[in-house]
Amino acid sequence: MHAIVGGCGRVGAQVADRLSVQGSDVVVVDARASAFDRLGPGFSGDTLVGDFTDTVTLSRAGIERAEVVVAVTSNDNVNLMAVQVATALFEVPRTVARLFNPAREESYRKMGVHYVSGTRLVAQAILNEVRVAAFPQHVTFGESDIEIVEMAVTRAGHGLSIAELEREGDVRVAAVRRGGRVRVPKPSDLVLSHDVVVAAVSAKAHRRLRATMCDPSAQDDQRPARAR
Repeated sequence: MHAIVGGCGRVGAQVADRLSVQGSDVVVVDARASAFDRLGPGFSGDTLVGDFTDTVTLSRAGIERAEVVVAVTSNDNVNLMAVQVATALFEVPRTVARLFNPAREESYRKMGVHYVSGTRLVAQAILNEVRVAAFPQHVTFGESDIEIVEMAVTRAGHGLSIAELEREGDVRVAAVRRGGRVRVPKPSDLVLSHDVVVAAVSAKAHRRLRATMCDPSAQDDQRPARAR
Protein backbone atom coordinates (compact mmCIF):
# COMPACT_ATOMS: atom_id res chain seq x y z
CA MET A 1 0.00 0.00 0.00
CA HIS A 2 1.32 3.42 -0.96
CA ALA A 3 0.52 5.98 1.76
CA ILE A 4 1.27 9.68 1.99
CA VAL A 5 1.41 11.37 5.39
CA GLY A 6 1.27 15.15 5.46
CA GLY A 7 2.79 16.68 8.58
CA CYS A 8 5.63 15.14 10.57
CA GLY A 9 4.74 16.33 14.04
CA ARG A 10 4.39 13.83 16.86
CA VAL A 11 1.18 12.34 15.44
CA GLY A 12 2.36 12.29 11.83
CA ALA A 13 5.66 10.68 12.75
CA GLN A 14 3.91 7.99 14.77
CA VAL A 15 1.45 7.24 11.97
CA ALA A 16 4.26 7.09 9.42
CA ASP A 17 6.38 4.85 11.63
CA ARG A 18 3.55 2.39 12.20
CA LEU A 19 2.52 2.26 8.56
CA SER A 20 6.13 1.66 7.59
CA VAL A 21 6.59 -1.13 10.14
CA GLN A 22 3.38 -2.73 8.87
CA GLY A 23 4.90 -2.92 5.40
CA SER A 24 3.38 0.09 3.65
CA ASP A 25 5.29 2.21 1.17
CA VAL A 26 5.21 5.58 2.99
CA VAL A 27 6.14 9.11 1.93
CA VAL A 28 6.09 11.80 4.63
CA VAL A 29 5.68 15.43 3.53
CA ASP A 30 6.51 18.41 5.73
CA ALA A 31 7.46 22.04 5.14
CA ARG A 32 10.51 21.68 7.41
CA ALA A 33 13.29 19.14 6.89
CA SER A 34 14.04 19.15 10.63
CA ALA A 35 10.60 17.65 11.31
CA PHE A 36 11.75 14.31 9.90
CA ASP A 37 14.03 13.90 12.93
CA ARG A 38 10.92 12.67 14.77
CA LEU A 39 10.73 9.55 12.61
CA GLY A 40 11.88 6.41 14.37
CA PRO A 41 14.74 4.11 13.41
CA GLY A 42 12.29 1.58 11.98
CA PHE A 43 10.96 4.00 9.35
CA SER A 44 11.94 2.75 5.88
CA GLY A 45 9.93 5.16 3.72
CA ASP A 46 10.79 8.44 2.01
CA THR A 47 10.61 12.05 3.12
CA LEU A 48 9.80 15.10 1.04
CA VAL A 49 10.07 18.79 1.92
CA GLY A 50 7.21 20.79 0.45
CA ASP A 51 3.73 22.25 0.65
CA PHE A 52 1.25 19.46 1.32
CA THR A 53 -1.53 21.24 -0.58
CA ASP A 54 0.58 21.74 -3.71
CA THR A 55 -0.26 19.35 -6.55
CA VAL A 56 3.36 19.27 -7.75
CA THR A 57 4.52 18.22 -4.28
CA LEU A 58 1.78 15.61 -4.08
CA SER A 59 2.74 14.25 -7.49
CA ARG A 60 6.36 13.95 -6.38
CA ALA A 61 5.08 12.00 -3.37
CA GLY A 62 3.37 9.56 -5.75
CA ILE A 63 -0.23 10.53 -5.16
CA GLU A 64 -1.29 9.07 -8.53
CA ARG A 65 -0.74 5.59 -7.08
CA ALA A 66 -1.60 6.40 -3.45
CA GLU A 67 -4.22 4.34 -1.66
CA VAL A 68 -4.15 6.44 1.51
CA VAL A 69 -3.55 10.12 2.28
CA VAL A 70 -3.33 11.20 5.91
CA ALA A 71 -3.33 14.95 6.60
CA VAL A 72 -2.08 15.64 10.14
CA THR A 73 -0.44 19.05 9.92
CA SER A 74 -1.05 21.61 12.66
CA ASN A 75 -3.44 23.58 10.45
CA ASP A 76 -7.07 22.53 9.90
CA ASN A 77 -7.32 24.44 6.62
CA VAL A 78 -4.25 22.72 5.20
CA ASN A 79 -5.54 19.31 6.26
CA LEU A 80 -8.95 19.93 4.72
CA MET A 81 -7.54 21.27 1.46
CA ALA A 82 -5.09 18.39 1.16
CA VAL A 83 -7.71 15.66 1.48
CA GLN A 84 -10.06 17.50 -0.88
CA VAL A 85 -7.32 17.73 -3.51
CA ALA A 86 -6.42 14.07 -2.99
CA THR A 87 -10.05 13.00 -3.37
CA ALA A 88 -11.28 15.34 -6.11
CA LEU A 89 -8.22 15.57 -8.34
CA PHE A 90 -6.43 12.28 -7.75
CA GLU A 91 -9.31 10.01 -6.65
CA VAL A 92 -7.41 8.63 -3.66
CA PRO A 93 -9.76 6.03 -2.16
CA ARG A 94 -9.00 6.68 1.53
CA THR A 95 -8.24 10.03 3.11
CA VAL A 96 -8.21 11.18 6.73
CA ALA A 97 -7.81 14.73 8.04
CA ARG A 98 -6.80 15.74 11.53
CA LEU A 99 -9.21 18.28 13.02
CA PHE A 100 -8.31 20.61 15.86
CA ASN A 101 -11.46 22.75 16.02
CA PRO A 102 -14.45 20.56 17.00
CA ALA A 103 -16.82 23.35 15.90
CA ARG A 104 -16.01 22.35 12.32
CA GLU A 105 -17.10 18.74 12.71
CA GLU A 106 -20.59 19.28 11.25
CA SER A 107 -19.12 21.00 8.19
CA TYR A 108 -16.63 18.18 7.66
CA ARG A 109 -19.41 15.59 7.87
CA LYS A 110 -21.56 17.46 5.35
CA MET A 111 -18.61 17.57 2.96
CA GLY A 112 -18.02 13.85 3.41
CA VAL A 113 -14.53 14.39 4.84
CA HIS A 114 -13.20 11.59 7.02
CA TYR A 115 -11.56 13.18 10.04
CA VAL A 116 -10.22 12.57 13.53
CA SER A 117 -10.89 15.21 16.17
CA GLY A 118 -8.03 15.26 18.64
CA THR A 119 -9.90 17.56 21.01
CA ARG A 120 -12.90 15.25 21.18
CA LEU A 121 -10.76 12.13 21.59
CA VAL A 122 -8.81 13.63 24.50
CA ALA A 123 -11.99 14.86 26.18
CA GLN A 124 -13.62 11.45 25.76
CA ALA A 125 -10.55 9.66 27.12
CA ILE A 126 -10.67 11.85 30.24
CA LEU A 127 -14.39 11.14 30.70
CA ASN A 128 -13.68 7.43 30.31
CA GLU A 129 -11.20 7.60 33.18
CA VAL A 130 -13.67 9.51 35.34
CA ARG A 131 -16.35 6.85 34.76
CA VAL A 132 -14.15 3.79 35.00
CA ALA A 133 -15.18 2.96 38.59
CA ALA A 134 -18.80 2.54 37.46
CA PHE A 135 -18.46 0.73 34.13
CA PRO A 136 -15.70 0.89 31.49
CA GLN A 137 -16.50 2.09 27.99
CA HIS A 138 -15.80 -0.10 24.99
CA VAL A 139 -17.00 2.11 22.13
CA THR A 140 -18.17 5.69 21.71
CA PHE A 141 -19.80 7.19 18.64
CA GLY A 142 -18.38 10.71 18.35
CA GLU A 143 -21.21 13.21 18.39
CA SER A 144 -23.76 10.66 19.69
CA ASP A 145 -24.51 10.21 23.39
CA ILE A 146 -24.74 6.41 22.93
CA GLU A 147 -21.90 4.27 24.30
CA ILE A 148 -21.13 0.57 24.48
CA VAL A 149 -20.23 -0.23 28.09
CA GLU A 150 -19.69 -3.21 30.33
CA MET A 151 -21.23 -3.40 33.78
CA ALA A 152 -20.21 -5.71 36.58
CA VAL A 153 -23.38 -6.68 38.46
CA THR A 154 -23.17 -6.13 42.21
CA ARG A 155 -25.58 -7.17 44.96
CA ALA A 156 -27.74 -4.17 44.04
CA GLY A 157 -28.47 -5.59 40.60
CA HIS A 158 -28.83 -9.23 41.60
CA GLY A 159 -32.12 -10.59 40.27
CA LEU A 160 -32.97 -7.85 37.81
CA SER A 161 -34.39 -9.08 34.51
CA ILE A 162 -33.07 -7.96 31.14
CA ALA A 163 -36.53 -6.49 30.49
CA GLU A 164 -36.22 -4.37 33.67
CA LEU A 165 -32.80 -3.08 32.62
CA GLU A 166 -34.21 -2.10 29.23
CA ARG A 167 -37.55 -0.77 30.45
CA GLU A 168 -36.83 2.94 29.83
CA GLY A 169 -35.75 2.37 26.22
CA ASP A 170 -32.28 3.85 26.84
CA VAL A 171 -30.46 0.53 27.39
CA ARG A 172 -30.07 -2.46 25.07
CA VAL A 173 -28.30 -5.50 26.48
CA ALA A 174 -26.17 -7.35 23.94
CA ALA A 175 -24.51 -10.05 26.05
CA VAL A 176 -24.10 -11.39 29.58
CA ARG A 177 -21.00 -13.18 30.84
CA ARG A 178 -21.42 -15.55 33.76
CA GLY A 179 -18.24 -17.30 34.76
CA GLY A 180 -16.62 -18.49 31.54
CA ARG A 181 -19.84 -18.50 29.52
CA VAL A 182 -21.09 -15.63 27.34
CA ARG A 183 -24.64 -15.61 25.99
CA VAL A 184 -27.19 -13.35 24.32
CA PRO A 185 -29.94 -13.07 26.94
CA LYS A 186 -33.72 -13.22 26.59
CA PRO A 187 -35.85 -10.42 28.10
CA SER A 188 -36.96 -12.74 30.92
CA ASP A 189 -33.44 -13.75 31.94
CA LEU A 190 -32.17 -12.49 35.30
CA VAL A 191 -28.72 -11.10 35.98
CA LEU A 192 -26.90 -12.25 39.08
CA SER A 193 -24.13 -10.83 41.23
CA HIS A 194 -20.73 -11.06 39.50
CA ASP A 195 -22.28 -11.28 36.02
CA VAL A 196 -20.82 -8.89 33.43
CA VAL A 197 -23.34 -7.16 31.18
CA VAL A 198 -22.41 -5.54 27.85
CA ALA A 199 -24.95 -2.97 26.65
CA ALA A 200 -25.59 0.06 24.46
CA VAL A 201 -26.41 2.88 26.86
CA SER A 202 -27.55 6.48 26.44
CA ALA A 203 -25.97 9.21 28.56
CA LYS A 204 -29.14 9.69 30.61
CA ALA A 205 -29.14 6.01 31.59
CA HIS A 206 -25.82 6.15 33.44
CA ARG A 207 -27.28 7.40 36.72
CA ARG A 208 -30.10 4.86 36.70
CA LEU A 209 -27.73 2.00 35.97
CA ARG A 210 -25.38 3.04 38.75
CA ALA A 211 -28.35 3.03 41.13
CA THR A 212 -29.82 -0.27 40.00
CA MET A 213 -26.61 -2.16 39.23
CA CYS A 214 -23.76 -0.70 41.24
CA ASP A 215 -25.10 0.98 44.38
CA PRO A 216 -26.05 -1.49 47.17
CA SER A 217 -27.98 1.22 49.04
CA ALA A 218 -30.24 2.07 46.06
CA GLN A 219 -33.94 1.27 46.28
CA ASP A 220 -36.30 0.87 43.33
CA ASP A 221 -39.92 -0.12 43.82
CA GLN A 222 -40.10 -1.37 40.24
CA ARG A 223 -37.50 -4.09 40.70
CA PRO A 224 -38.62 -7.71 40.53
CA ALA A 225 -38.09 -10.05 43.46
CA ARG A 226 -34.45 -11.04 43.92
CA ALA A 227 -33.34 -14.43 42.68
CA ARG A 228 -32.48 -16.86 45.43
